[in-house]
Amino acid sequence: MAGKKKRRGIGLLPKLLMGVFIPIVIVFFILWVLIFHSFDLGGSRFTSIKDIGAESLRELSAVSMKEAKSSLNKLGEKIIREKAIDVATQVKIYLQARPKLKKEDFNKDLDFTRVAVQKVGLTGYTALYELPDTEGVWRTWAHVNPKIIAIDMSTLREPLGKNFPGFWKVYTGVQGGGASSGYYTWQDADGTFRDKYMVCTPVSGTPYIIASTTYLDEFSKPVRGIEGRMKWIERGYLDAYEIKIQLFYFVMLVALVFLLMMVYFYSRSVIRPIRYLSEVADRISMGDLDTPIQIKAKGEVGLLAESIERMQTSVKAAIERLQKKR
Repeated sequence: MAGKKKRRGIGLLPKLLMGVFIPIVIVFFILWVLIFHSFDLGGSRFTSIKDIGAESLRELSAVSMKEAKSSLNKLGEKIIREKAIDVATQVKIYLQARPKLKKEDFNKDLDFTRVAVQKVGLTGYTALYELPDTEGVWRTWAHVNPKIIAIDMSTLREPLGKNFPGFWKVYTGVQGGGASSGYYTWQDADGTFRDKYMVCTPVSGTPYIIASTTYLDEFSKPVRGIEGRMKWIERGYLDAYEIKIQLFYFVMLVALVFLLMMVYFYSRSVIRPIRYLSEVADRISMGDLDTPIQIKAKGEVGLLAESIERMQTSVKAAIERLQKKR
């Protein structure tokens, strides 16, 4: 028995370190995945906290832009409608004062064009056209573009192409006697197509109509500025998250090192007396019964020291009794 080798294995200190370190690493890893990574699991999509924040910010931006654009469009529609009514009233007064003015001369009369063709917003204008004649032809008599004066407006079908029906629906919507309004796409003089909103209001007591129109991008221009600002905020959010990621790594590393040091020093304070008692037990087993047991620890370690001390005293007393019998 004396020559039997001692059993070796992983010591108590490594076990304590692994028992504390591994769970901490697992917890930090799970937090890291949940915060910074999205992944698919069993057909389900798990979105990271970072992506949830970015997506929420994008949704908030989209909703805000939509509401802002809708509000500005409604405001623009109101301005265009009021302009059409105002110009129609002015045209009526002007024509009543000049009953001999012929429609073929409307666009040549500078005073009349100042009344019938007015600026709407920044890019829009008003124009005057007539209900269809006996041949069913719609003609415009006052417009910023002199090329369309007195032409059959239905001939715009070819240059406007697929955009013609939208324009024609609003343009001819006054045939029943009421006003009409709506969105359509118009071709500029440079050949580009842009979306517009138009309100057509009859000039009461006459066969004429005032069309008030302007471009949609005039309404949405402030929204584009806000949208750019929201994108800047989103980029700032993502940049801030990158900084937080680096800070997270640093804090995690410091926390792990600190915890390991705490566990290490605490474990040593527990294991040192156990190792000492193990050495004392070895000496006692070798016959050194006078080895002092200097342990001041309390708790289980203290109880173990007392047990070894009692064992030492009992063995010593047993040997003394045997020696007396001899």
